[in-house]
Amino acid sequence: MTETPLDPLSALAVRHGTDKYGEHLYTPDYHRLFAHLRDRKLRLLEVGVGGYGYPDHGGQGLRMWAAYFPHAHIVGLDLHPKRLAMPANVTIRQGSQDDPAVLDRLWHQDGPFDIIIDDGSHQVAHVLATFHHLYPRLPDDGIYVVEDTQTAFWPEYGGTPPGTGSIHDLAHSIALGLNRLEMEVAGPVALDTPYAAITHEVRFLRNLIVFQRGDNTYPSIRKFDVGHPGVRAVLQHLDRAGHEAATPGPWLTRAKIAFSAGDMVAASIAAATGLARFPGNPDLTQMLALASIRPLMPAAHEIR
Repeated sequence: MTETPLDPLSALAVRHGTDKYGEHLYTPDYHRLFAHLRDRKLRLLEVGVGGYGYPDHGGQGLRMWAAYFPHAHIVGLDLHPKRLAMPANVTIRQGSQDDPAVLDRLWHQDGPFDIIIDDGSHQVAHVLATFHHLYPRLPDDGIYVVEDTQTAFWPEYGGTPPGTGSIHDLAHSIALGLNRLEMEVAGPVALDTPYAAITHEVRFLRNLIVFQRGDNTYPSIRKFDVGHPGVRAVLQHLDRAGHEAATPGPWLTRAKIAFSAGDMVAASIAAATGLARFPGNPDLTQMLALASIRPLMPAAHEIR
């Protein structure tokens, strides 16, 4: 049987003795998540240094991250004082992860952070407190990871067998809330959706939850707003591509956007402009016809 080679991060985990590969299988997922960021001058915060209350123990994960991200500033936060020899790009701070003053001071001293990994106490209340305080501060492309989320099911960590009231519930509400604009079109939104407007993705893995920051205000197709900055950026790309394209695609997309926004004049102009370059194209011809009879047509979301 041929042995599958380790990915670079898992190899570093083995070298430094962190439980992120072995007791857990986090590093293969982390490598898939972070590989494209390895050469960036980013700032990474890991909550929890390891080694419990022993000042000369722990730090294996920090050493792994320091080697994986050689141009990054790696910061570890731990409740206990640590006396550990660390690479030059690693800083260790002391304090509780659920203390707002500690987190504020940490952000001021070492932030802003691009990646935050919570491998701290794993207490349900602490995990939520840290997330609520730090997640909104991440940049639009920031990544927040909560490790060992299995403790949300264990009473000794403040969890419950179904994991209710934990980071799982919060993550689930955010994941559903990614579609909140579609919910609003359908009717009143009863679901609590904190952070949905600033989250691009929520990824559930075994014992890991990954939150990817990003703008999530792009309008719903059922209530399309061409004045939205994101839509304006898309239209600029389409206009540029339309003058250079060898296909009718940019003009067709331009016409569909206008159609969804209820602007039949703009839809007709986009379709007609495309037809001038690509005479007889069936999709543009259909869009031009649809724009002319829009009052008799079903809702815009039914047009594809």
